Amino acid sequence: MFLRNDLDELLACEAQPAVSIYLPTHKAGREIRQDSIRLRNLLGEAAKRLGAERRPPDVEALLAPARRLVEDEEFWRHQEQGLAIFIAPGFERVHKLPIEVAEEVAIGRNFCIRPLLPIVDATGWFWLLTITAGRSRLLRGSRWTIGESDGIDLPQGVEELYNETVFQEQHYTRPDARLQRSGVGGLSHAQSFGAAPEDLRKGLLLQYLRRIDGIVEPVLKRDPAPLILAAQPEIQGNFREMAGWKELLPEGLQDNPDAMSDDQLREKAWALLDPARDKSRGDAIGRLNGLIGTGNGKAAMAPEDIGKAACAGRVERLFLLPGRPVWGQLLDAEDRILAHDEKAEAREWI
Repeated sequence: MFLRNDLDELLACEAQPAVSIYLPTHKAGREIRQDSIRLRNLLGEAAKRLGAERRPPDVEALLAPARRLVEDEEFWRHQEQGLAIFIAPGFERVHKLPIEVAEEVAIGRNFCIRPLLPIVDATGWFWLLTITAGRSRLLRGSRWTIGESDGIDLPQGVEELYNETVFQEQHYTRPDARLQRSGVGGLSHAQSFGAAPEDLRKGLLLQYLRRIDGIVEPVLKRDPAPLILAAQPEIQGNFREMAGWKELLPEGLQDNPDAMSDDQLREKAWALLDPARDKSRGDAIGRLNGLIGTGNGKAAMAPEDIGKAACAGRVERLFLLPGRPVWGQLLDAEDRILAHDEKAEAREWI
């Protein structure tokens, strides 16, 4: 999955020339062979443009990593909907994309990243927390992809906490006793604690949910995004009483998440998220229109003004519409941006 840190890596690369290649790909069928031919043609175009200013051996050395992919049949058998290749001296990255992209070769001082923006749109991804009595997971999803988050150690079921409780009880009361294996004793033998099995089950469930709450909350603070809870009604109700996160959507998935595939979970979660995304975008557009109406200079529509604000780090939110790229050149001495209708000796900045 292409993530924000992948985009940050591309933006941080300062090696030149920076070559960006985009092409649509196919997961199956006869079109797979056409994908490799399409890449060969795009590399030919890149070589021609680079050859105008560089020696042929240097051009071939730069493009060699991408050329090796052309004949790699195994590589083409495992594709998504799009492919992005980024090459610069000492730098090469290949990203399979969950969205279709147009064929494009861009060469400049920086990588062309505009086709990637829908994937990392802050309003286009979410957290999905799945909880059952048997396990819990935190997944990061978008309209196109979903995957389990690494480095987050969530408790794996009520039974795990029960075994911890048994161990502590036996440790303090019967040092010579051994921990009873799950499945031999388990919650069905809860009477040994002096509590009714149902009361113990509820107590362990709440303890289980509190532990999940304590682990997930710092993740949300560090990387905020809408969070959807997938759990059956009893767990939904108990967890929502203790988790006061503003990121937690009021509606959740009431089904058993362990009975669904990750793709099914993603589709259901996205259907819940769509209205919230529309509201967020609508609020942002409304604020933009209000700022434009005041004429206080806090909003801009002209490419030149947007470019200057971006160079000064004064852009809070940027709205992009499909269309032709705008080429521009920052004239430091004159503190202004010169925009071009066609590509000139400048970088593409929008």
